[in-house]
Amino acid sequence: MNIINLFPTPVCEKYLEPLSKTTLQKIYAYETKPDWEFKILQSKNTYILEQKPFKNLKKQINSFIQEYVNGIIKPSKNLKFYITQSWLNYTGEKQIHYPHFHPNSIISGVYYINADPKFDYIRFKKNVYDQIKIYPLEFNLYNADTWWLPAETNKIILFPSSLMHEVGNVEKTYGKRISLAFNVFAKGDFGSKETLTELKI
Repeated sequence: MNIINLFPTPVCEKYLEPLSKTTLQKIYAYETKPDWEFKILQSKNTYILEQKPFKNLKKQINSFIQEYVNGIIKPSKNLKFYITQSWLNYTGEKQIHYPHFHPNSIISGVYYINADPKFDYIRFKKNVYDQIKIYPLEFNLYNADTWWLPAETNKIILFPSSLMHEVGNVEKTYGKRISLAFNVFAKGDFGSKETLTELKI
């Protein structure tokens, strides 16, 4: 049987260079605030990648974003994709991130600073309504409602901002899971004048 994958959801991952000790010390020293919605701690600074210690990390992330744009979106016009906000998440044992997506963003991403694939993961949820529910004998990319990807130190994951995702109760004792989350938008000419979809930003 030949399967044709129509309109797949592109979730991409790779590994970046390890952070320096100086940068890691900075991360652990950032002032945090409780996020009552997600029951975790977040950095008060929501533009982390604009800080000098993260210059090299931002360069690596931007390179991966451009790879994602060129390989998947393939814009016909000259659009400049850029990181808008970026913040640190500190997730302790029994803490969760409820299902959510990222408004006012095209691409979203997460970079894992301290994570153990034995315990940590990100779970994506299918956004499509199932008119009839059939429980499969074995799950695959076509019949699953959710899909888990392990989280691991120095791994980065990019995905469409409209894709629902979450982190369940974290079960671990090795320390806090720390991640850097960020959103990406674009500047330039969107759509076309002829199809009445033109938008200049």
